[in-house]
Amino acid sequence: MAEVSYRPAELGDAADIHALLLILAPEIPLLLDTLEREEALYAAVRNFARSGESWLALDEAGAVVGFVLAAPVERGRHYGESEVLELRYAGVAAGRRRLGAFAEMLKRVCGRMLPIVTTVNAANKSGIDRRLDATGFW
Repeated sequence: MAEVSYRPAELGDAADIHALLLILAPEIPLLLDTLEREEALYAAVRNFARSGESWLALDEAGAVVGFVLAAPVERGRHYGESEVLELRYAGVAAGRRRLGAFAEMLKRVCGRMLPIVTTVNAANKSGIDRRLDATGFW
């Protein structure tokens, strides 16, 4: 399998991230039974992609094969107060799993040395809770 490269996500990546997230939605799980919910998901992806804190894994052709969407928590925070990152969504395409892409992207998010918060749905089927535990996230 060819090399995977990594770079920060940008607003222009939102459509590609969203497309992969739709494929991974049953594992997470995400409820996308209405157009409104899918549009809300896309809006969230856009906001996280433009935050400067999210990372992508790209295949040799430059296609998005993984993502970690993180952004500063804005609720209840005043400018200049301690920053906390929220990790909202993460995923790696089925054919690219178990090759270290998730760990590498998470390492880059953690490299900011800021506290990170996340919530894992109890119905999640991706095993992300075990992966986060294995990286020392908890």
